[in-house]
Order: sequence, then C-alpha cells, then structure tokens
Amino acid sequence: MFDANFLSLTQDKIIIGMLILTRISGLFVSALFFGHIAIPIPVKAMLILILTLIITPMFFDTAAPVKFEIVNMFLLMFKELLVGAILGFASNIIYWAARFGGGLVDMEMGFQAGAVFDPNSGAPTLVGEFYALTTLMLFLYFNGHHFLIEALYLSMKFVPLTTFELTEATLTTLFKITSSFLILGLKIAAPVSITIFNTNLALTLLSKVSPQINIFMLSFQVKVAAGLLVLFASIPVIGIVSKQALQLMQAEITTFLLTLNPNIAG
Repeated sequence: MFDANFLSLTQDKIIIGMLILTRISGLFVSALFFGHIAIPIPVKAMLILILTLIITPMFFDTAAPVKFEIVNMFLLMFKELLVGAILGFASNIIYWAARFGGGLVDMEMGFQAGAVFDPNSGAPTLVGEFYALTTLMLFLYFNGHHFLIEALYLSMKFVPLTTFELTEATLTTLFKITSSFLILGLKIAAPVSITIFNTNLALTLLSKVSPQINIFMLSFQVKVAAGLLVLFASIPVIGIVSKQALQLMQAEITTFLLTLNPNIAG
C-alpha cells in the first residue's frame, strides 16, 4: 500500500503545503488587518492553516517538483516568507500613510509639542491614530481583506514556488508605491495643515497690530480649535481619498506581483 511512488507523491504534496504555508505566514506577519496586534495569535494560526488547506490542493498538479534537501528547502522557505512579507508590506503602506499624515497634523496642532523637545518621549499621535483607524475601517468596508486573499492566490500563479527574481521593475514598483502613499499622507494632512498655516499667519499679523497680546499662549487654543473644526469637517474628504488610495493599492499590488516573475514581466 505504502510503496515508493505513494511516499514520493505524499512527500511532494507535503513540501508544497509547507511552502504555501510559509508564504501565507509571511503575509499574516506584515499585512494590513491580518497582521494587526489586536488579532490573537491562535486565531491567526487557525486562519493560516485554513487558507493553506484550501489553496494547497489547487497547486498539486501545476507546482514544479521540489528537491527535498536541507539547503534547498531553507532557501525556498525563506523566499516564500519574503514574498508574503513584501505583499503584506505593499498593502500596509496606506495605513502608514494615514498615520504619517495624522502625525503631521499633530505637530501642527501642538498635540506632539513634547516630541519637539524630547523625540524619545513616546507621545501618542492622536490624530494619526484616528486617521489610521478610519483607514482600517474603510479597508474592511471596501473588502480590502478579501482582495488580499485574492492577491495571495494570484501570487501563487504569478510567482510559482520555485520562481522568484527581484528585477529592476520590482524595485521601481516598490519605490512608486512608497512615493504614492507619502503623497497620500500629505493629501490627508493638507486641509488641517493649510488651516493651521493661515491661523499662524493671522496670529502673526495680530501680534503686529496688538503687541500687548500674548500671542504665544493664545496660539495653542486657537490652533487646536481651528484644527479640530477643520478636522471633523474634512472627514468626508478623507473617506474619498482613502477609497481612491485603496483602488490604487489593488492596482499596484497586481503590478508588483507581475514584476516578480521575469517571464511575465518581460
């Protein structure tokens, strides 16, 4: 019953399952929502196992044979972990962009004034966390977590278990993704930043007109009031920008997966 052919076939299937499990684990380490610390580790492990059991049988017939050698398996598992982690990194940039934009707003409004004098104080980014959580809710509302699972399945087709190459197009795409979402962070922070700039300009003119007024102490209350007013008024704009960013993220991740396969990229 358990002849050499059966054992060889079983070994190949186990190796394919281990490699796919490693790629999924890399995604769950760094991806938006799936890699969040609020999700317990046992839940993540269960989801990884379920996805592995669902996806693995689809590639039994199409996956290339893999030699069971220690060095070869170590390199392939490292490659699979790297592919999953890079895929998760590309999906996580929109979350970091929102926190970056919120951090700029915090600095403008004075919520992180302590960080100016002590960068290691660990002052929380209040607006940054608000923007980040808002982006995360929009990510779930627009089924971004479903897209990540679809992208994971597509990565199995675009980047087979034995094929991987970091081409110039891959690096260019990563730089493009990073620059795009840095610009996104500036767009998110733009309404409040422009308002605070105009407020500082008005306070400067007021100090020239009435030198007896303590503009330095007055500026803290005025900037916070003006910033909060514009912050809540610009929430619909943040939703529109985040929706466009999620659509851009989906297109960029698909392009990134294509660049990892030199045969398709060429």
